[in-house]
Amino acid sequence: MEPIPETHEALAELADEELLVQLLEAARRVEEVVPDCVGLSLTMVQHGVTFTLVASDETIAVIDAIQYLAGGPCLNAVDDEAVLETDTRDDARMSEQGWQLFADASVANGIATTLSMPILDDGAVVGGVNLYGATRRAFEGHHEQLAEVLGAWAGGAVTNADLDFTTRIDAESAPAVLRGARQVDEALGALAEALQISVDEARDRLDRAAARAQLRPSELATAVTRLLRGQ
Repeated sequence: MEPIPETHEALAELADEELLVQLLEAARRVEEVVPDCVGLSLTMVQHGVTFTLVASDETIAVIDAIQYLAGGPCLNAVDDEAVLETDTRDDARMSEQGWQLFADASVANGIATTLSMPILDDGAVVGGVNLYGATRRAFEGHHEQLAEVLGAWAGGAVTNADLDFTTRIDAESAPAVLRGARQVDEALGALAEALQISVDEARDRLDRAAARAQLRPSELATAVTRLLRGQ
């Protein structure tokens, strides 16, 4: 697995070569444990930003953004301080948890299962790790081993990456960038209806979810529109 371009850019802003080395080493060790793991993302709670590594393309970043937008297991794992494994094709459970949009995005991009873990530092949640598997039993029986691999690494990675990303997120998510874009406007209307929220709140969620996942808002808007249209 390799970092997506936006993660490379974020790490360059941090000027933290050690963190990149740690990310790559963690991905290598995860793949040794679970060969069917095709994506890994590390979310930093304090700064609201996610580092993403993928095996082939950038679809994992879109799935991360969808769950920041409409809910997903990583957010619950952080809130509940629990390990969550999900079958993305389990429509009943996904609907019950309110994660249907996340499930649809995962299935559409070939993800059969996810594993989400909180990262604790002195008893406080400082981040979360999402793992994405191409097969339904990819992570079965590997929870403890993966927690050992990721716990020691991720806690240190989050602690080391202490740059404030607020300015960068606000700049990337400026609503002015989105105004006048037909594609984004279509997504906002559909999203507001699907989540029963106002268009203004949908715009704010789209902006921040895209920034957090290191995507352009238009990329997330395209994914949302396709999902809600059932494509």
